[in-house]
Amino acid sequence: MDETLNYVVDRIEDGIAVLECIQTNEVIEMPRGELPKGCREGLMLQKGSGGYAIDQEATKKRREMIQSKLDRLLKRK
Repeated sequence: MDETLNYVVDRIEDGIAVLECIQTNEVIEMPRGELPKGCREGLMLQKGSGGYAIDQEATKKRREMIQSKLDRLLKRK
Protein backbone atom coordinates (compact mmCIF):
# COMPACT_ATOMS: atom_id res chain seq x y z
CA MET A 1 0.00 0.00 0.00
CA ASP A 2 1.55 3.29 -1.13
CA GLU A 3 1.11 6.32 1.11
CA THR A 4 0.52 9.58 -0.70
CA LEU A 5 2.78 12.31 0.64
CA ASN A 6 2.02 16.01 0.33
CA TYR A 7 4.68 18.63 -0.35
CA VAL A 8 4.81 22.38 -0.68
CA VAL A 9 7.26 23.92 -3.17
CA ASP A 10 9.28 26.20 -0.91
CA ARG A 11 11.48 27.70 -3.59
CA ILE A 12 13.16 27.09 -6.94
CA GLU A 13 16.68 28.41 -7.41
CA ASP A 14 19.14 27.73 -10.22
CA GLY A 15 17.01 24.86 -11.52
CA ILE A 16 16.78 23.15 -8.11
CA ALA A 17 13.40 22.83 -6.38
CA VAL A 18 13.22 22.72 -2.59
CA LEU A 19 10.19 20.82 -1.29
CA GLU A 20 8.91 20.41 2.26
CA CYS A 21 6.85 17.35 3.16
CA ILE A 22 3.72 18.36 5.07
CA GLN A 23 3.49 15.08 7.00
CA THR A 24 7.14 14.74 8.05
CA ASN A 25 8.61 18.26 7.66
CA GLU A 26 11.42 16.63 5.65
CA VAL A 27 13.05 19.04 3.19
CA ILE A 28 14.28 17.64 -0.10
CA GLU A 29 15.98 19.12 -3.14
CA MET A 30 15.55 17.90 -6.70
CA PRO A 31 16.06 19.10 -10.24
CA ARG A 32 13.19 21.33 -11.39
CA GLY A 33 12.76 19.11 -14.44
CA GLU A 34 11.54 16.21 -12.28
CA LEU A 35 8.45 18.16 -11.23
CA PRO A 36 5.23 18.64 -13.23
CA LYS A 37 5.18 21.29 -15.93
CA GLY A 38 4.03 24.65 -14.55
CA CYS A 39 5.26 23.90 -11.05
CA ARG A 40 6.20 27.03 -9.10
CA GLU A 41 6.82 28.26 -5.56
CA GLY A 42 3.88 27.88 -3.20
CA LEU A 43 2.15 25.05 -5.04
CA MET A 44 1.11 21.90 -3.22
CA LEU A 45 2.20 18.59 -4.71
CA GLN A 46 1.16 15.01 -4.06
CA LYS A 47 3.70 12.24 -4.43
CA GLY A 48 2.42 8.79 -5.12
CA SER A 49 3.75 5.74 -6.87
CA GLY A 50 3.50 7.58 -10.21
CA GLY A 51 5.58 10.55 -9.11
CA TYR A 52 4.56 14.14 -8.35
CA ALA A 53 1.29 15.85 -9.31
CA ILE A 54 0.07 19.40 -8.63
CA ASP A 55 -2.80 19.43 -6.12
CA GLN A 56 -4.82 22.51 -7.08
CA GLU A 57 -7.42 22.07 -4.32
CA ALA A 58 -4.79 21.76 -1.57
CA THR A 59 -2.95 24.78 -3.02
CA LYS A 60 -6.15 26.84 -2.90
CA LYS A 61 -6.89 25.81 0.70
CA ARG A 62 -3.32 26.58 1.81
CA ARG A 63 -3.40 30.03 0.19
CA GLU A 64 -6.74 30.79 1.86
CA MET A 65 -5.35 29.69 5.25
CA ILE A 66 -2.25 31.86 4.85
CA GLN A 67 -4.35 34.85 3.73
CA SER A 68 -6.64 34.39 6.74
CA LYS A 69 -3.65 34.38 9.12
CA LEU A 70 -2.23 37.48 7.44
CA ASP A 71 -5.57 39.27 7.68
CA ARG A 72 -5.80 38.47 11.42
CA LEU A 73 -2.26 39.71 12.01
CA LEU A 74 -2.86 42.96 10.16
CA LYS A 75 -6.03 43.64 12.16
CA ARG A 76 -4.10 43.35 15.44
CA LYS A 77 -1.75 46.22 14.62
